[in-house]
Amino acid sequence: MNSEKNRKAGRIRDLWRNRKLLPDKWSPYNQKLVIFLFFIVISAGFWYIRALGEEYETVVDYPVRYSNFPEGKVLIGEVPGKLTLRVRSNGFNILKSRLNLNIIPLKFDVNSYSLNSLGIDTFFILTETVTNILSEELNQVQILDIEPDTLFFRFSELRVKKVAVKPILNLNEKFFHAQYMQNGEIDVQPDSVIISGPSTLLNSMTFAHTEPVRLSNLSDTAEITCNIQLVDGIIFSQEKVKLIIPVDKFTEVEEALPVVSVNVPDSLQMIAIPGQVQVTYRICMSNYSKISANPLLMFIDYNDVVTSQQQRVPVMLSDTPQFISNIRLNPELIEFLIRRK
Repeated sequence: MNSEKNRKAGRIRDLWRNRKLLPDKWSPYNQKLVIFLFFIVISAGFWYIRALGEEYETVVDYPVRYSNFPEGKVLIGEVPGKLTLRVRSNGFNILKSRLNLNIIPLKFDVNSYSLNSLGIDTFFILTETVTNILSEELNQVQILDIEPDTLFFRFSELRVKKVAVKPILNLNEKFFHAQYMQNGEIDVQPDSVIISGPSTLLNSMTFAHTEPVRLSNLSDTAEITCNIQLVDGIIFSQEKVKLIIPVDKFTEVEEALPVVSVNVPDSLQMIAIPGQVQVTYRICMSNYSKISANPLLMFIDYNDVVTSQQQRVPVMLSDTPQFISNIRLNPELIEFLIRRK
């Protein structure tokens, strides 16, 4: 232990004896370099300040915010979000203007200007008419030119319409828990919204769709708040709705049902071969008792024979109850026999 301490002490004494061999951070050379760099920075600062005092021509972008459109009208199409200005001033004023432009946009009151008409719905304003306003905002800066030189506005009549809200479920194999399914229609609250906007957009809208609902492993009725899918150019009376998704456990039923013939002339008889088909479907447990009051009817149509001239015709299900789903028939096509009575 003592020998280890002696070795450390010896190394410290050696370093102290040879300290003059170590580089000196503040040698005369390093001191001169620092002083030189200091004066370089000071000189650059004086040059920059002097340069800012000179007069320049440059281009700046001025953001624009439009407001107060004509009553009963709505803007359609795109309008420039900024004006490109060619300006002349000293460097100080230009620098100050560039710093302020992102904070103080030009508030363009459209209805306060005399709109020049190009037709029923299209109007324009010459941007030179806002030069005085921009000159006040850009103090001591001379505006030489403005691009674009003309602002075009296309308006449409503002319409109001009521549309139903249609929920969109992002269904996948894990949306419902095993042996569970949706039991009936989704309750949407409110079931409709008021939309307003240009006629060209409202004419094509028959529903307001929700954003896709993403859930997993539902085993009971779910109640969620969902956003409505917004559409550019259309204003919605509200942007959220409540969805109540009924969920119940289901069972799969398989049964053999007789097949009858329909639309057969009185002089003929049409017999299905085979006379029964296997039908498989899913039904929620709470609806199982309803199936006896709404029995399923399987049929083949004589008109299909006349139009297709095929040896087999499709089997169809008449008046399918809404509370059954995933219906499968076996077979789906069957043969038939037609004979005179």
